[in-house]
Amino acid sequence: MHDFTDEDMIDGLLQGRNAEAERLCRQLRPVIERTLRRLFPGCEDHDDLVQASLERVVRTLVEKRFERACSLSTWASTIAAHVGIDAMRSRTRERGLFRVGLSSSPDVLAQPEAVPLERKLEARSELSCLKDVMDALSPEQRQTLVLHDVLGLELKDIADETGVSPAAAQSRLVRGRKELMRHRNARRTLESLPEDWLEKVERKGRKADGGQQSS
Repeated sequence: MHDFTDEDMIDGLLQGRNAEAERLCRQLRPVIERTLRRLFPGCEDHDDLVQASLERVVRTLVEKRFERACSLSTWASTIAAHVGIDAMRSRTRERGLFRVGLSSSPDVLAQPEAVPLERKLEARSELSCLKDVMDALSPEQRQTLVLHDVLGLELKDIADETGVSPAAAQSRLVRGRKELMRHRNARRTLESLPEDWLEKVERKGRKADGGQQSS
């Protein structure tokens, strides 16, 4: 039995062979579904987003915009993430226009309250914290975490993508998660300390140094 590669399916698609095109869609659909479910859990338009993602993947392949620098699974996951984000942005804009249109009508129910400034600042702080924690990981751990926990790739696909064994990919994932939690907990501990804790520690250190010198 022939084991079809990414190259086989892409070349078959470009040559107009329906069998390869169908095989490509069957192989990429689970990858796309996992990515969308992970990024947008409970989305009502899940099936539509899956179909839109598949269509965009095929279109990029036909238009030869896929430079084959990564696997088809990674390419499909990335496109699915973009399709989902675009859909969420479009929905947000539509809701904004709908509210603007309703604001002039006296018969409309009261508009939902805007997000408080405090919550916005809190969200920005959380994002900044996540970025700092991710930056503290090794590039290999960071890459594996994003590919698995964000894009939803299987360990086998990650191993193929990064050129390591599945066992090594799993080890990076486990260690990356542990490091992520360690740095995150350490940061939360620091944030819970009084603002003048560092000054007090330094003051004690200077006193200790002075006592040693005098003795």
